Amino acid sequence: MRKNFTWISAKPYIVNVIIYFLLVCLATIFSIASILSASNFLGVLFSDGLTNNVVSNPSILDNALSSFYNRIIEYGRENALFIFGGLIFVIYLFKDIFTYLASFVIASVRNRIIRNIRNKIFEKYISLPLSYINNHRKGDLISRLSNDVIEYDENVLKSILSLISAIITVLLYFIVLFYIDYELTITVLIVFPLVAGLVSLISRRLRRDSKHLQQKNANLLSIIEQTISGLRIIKSHTAIELMNHRFISFNSSYTRLRNTIYRKVDLASPVSEFFGNCMLIGLLLFGSSRVISPSSVLTPELFIVYLVLFTLIIKPSKDIPTSFFNIKKGKASIDRIVEIFEIKNPIEEPLQPKPFPQLNRAIEYRNVSFSYSETPVLNDINLCFEAKKTTAIVGASGSGKSTLIDLIPKFYQPNQGEIYFDDINIKELNSKDIRDRIAIVTQDTILFNDTIYNNITFGFSHYTMEQVKQAAKIACADTFIEALPEGYNTIIGDKGSTLSGGEKQRISIARAVLKNADILILDEATSALDTENERLVQEAISNITKDKTSIIIAHRLSTIVNADKIIVLDAGQIKEQGTHKELLLLNGIYTNLCKMQEV
Repeated sequence: MRKNFTWISAKPYIVNVIIYFLLVCLATIFSIASILSASNFLGVLFSDGLTNNVVSNPSILDNALSSFYNRIIEYGRENALFIFGGLIFVIYLFKDIFTYLASFVIASVRNRIIRNIRNKIFEKYISLPLSYINNHRKGDLISRLSNDVIEYDENVLKSILSLISAIITVLLYFIVLFYIDYELTITVLIVFPLVAGLVSLISRRLRRDSKHLQQKNANLLSIIEQTISGLRIIKSHTAIELMNHRFISFNSSYTRLRNTIYRKVDLASPVSEFFGNCMLIGLLLFGSSRVISPSSVLTPELFIVYLVLFTLIIKPSKDIPTSFFNIKKGKASIDRIVEIFEIKNPIEEPLQPKPFPQLNRAIEYRNVSFSYSETPVLNDINLCFEAKKTTAIVGASGSGKSTLIDLIPKFYQPNQGEIYFDDINIKELNSKDIRDRIAIVTQDTILFNDTIYNNITFGFSHYTMEQVKQAAKIACADTFIEALPEGYNTIIGDKGSTLSGGEKQRISIARAVLKNADILILDEATSALDTENERLVQEAISNITKDKTSIIIAHRLSTIVNADKIIVLDAGQIKEQGTHKELLLLNGIYTNLCKMQEV
């Protein structure tokens, strides 16, 4: 995919690309026509007779142009100058029109390609497993979606188009140069590859350095993101100087690498210009000797045209090695973008999924084991979450509680064992169908920089304001929402920054209430709250767990003493399970936890 990435991206717009190159050809042809017209016209204008030609062996084109200009000169040489000036104006007008149209067409193509790539990367991010997102820096992921895509556009797309345009232009110019004097042009072609070869030596390490630069840029963004997110801790630990030193040190290393790469890129232009000027001087000397030679068919007028055309070739010729450099530089961004596309989602989706059951009995784990890479988290889990009952999960940090419930909505897939919804294996169900039946409230409340209404109805658009208000009332959130200046239309800031922890949690619960899912998962929903907010949130939880298959991960055991079943996890294994009273009688892990919390 890496080799064909650009072709795959541009394939839907191949017709536009062809039109672009045709317009480039037309613009170049009109540019050449203006110069050739000047040669023929001047040859006729300043000749002794009207029928003289500029070459000893005129071609059909020469005869036609000479005949045309002779007719113009019949109106008088002074009038002929004005007529010819008008013709040159029209020719240049068409050249500029075709040049603009080419730019107009290709700008749209480039922007659409970049739009599609961004859309695909964003879509891929959303579909990636949580394990991948958790194991990669956010700054790096953001960099691939922003900087790498821009780098690809500027250094690959733009350079490929510039390269092909330059090749077309140079090719057309060389055809005309061959037409004027093929011997002189062959001499130029012998020297030209030598110049290109010398310039290409600069780019040998460019691709590797560019990939390193892209990675360093991603690391830079990651440092900035982590610093902004952890600013409270940085300030409280008086670590501002430490973070400044780290950033300045890394930024200096990043700047040195940028300098190295840009020096190599920038060296291509002056080197190619120097050799181009050397070629021009040599051409001037060699061509002049041919003009003054008695046996030469190259007239002074044609040699002037030859020099003008060769001068015009220099810029597109310089664009060719520069484009190659930029393409090599941009290949690092292609590698990083394609790397995202090539990630395989370990979550298996059935080709013909079964419909989600009514869940009349239980969610059952059968010999389930799970590990992150080589780190085991769950080991041979066998348990049932009974339908329409509340099951609580307790245990020390790192015992596998969150991982255990993350298997239910198919955020992860077990390494061994099976999970069943009634008698249907989770592998036979589509993850979307499962998640549509589950409402999740986590400890880290996820809210968006939007209105309260849009946060509560997140993911759905068919709810009325009355339904939203009813959900907020059940979640014990209606009172504080109504007290806000704009009520449900209040913008709550990034991650709900304008709200307290308890208020954010109650909005999250209102979202779960509105979804009205069959299965409710509460992942330590009250652990970070103060006593008053915990009471309100606990009241909201009690309202929504009625007649639901509820699974609660609890840090504070006082909130789950009335659960139908409590499961005690330790080091990825179920050590105890039963009701609160039954577990107290065992005098085991759960009893010790209750004693520590004075439950």
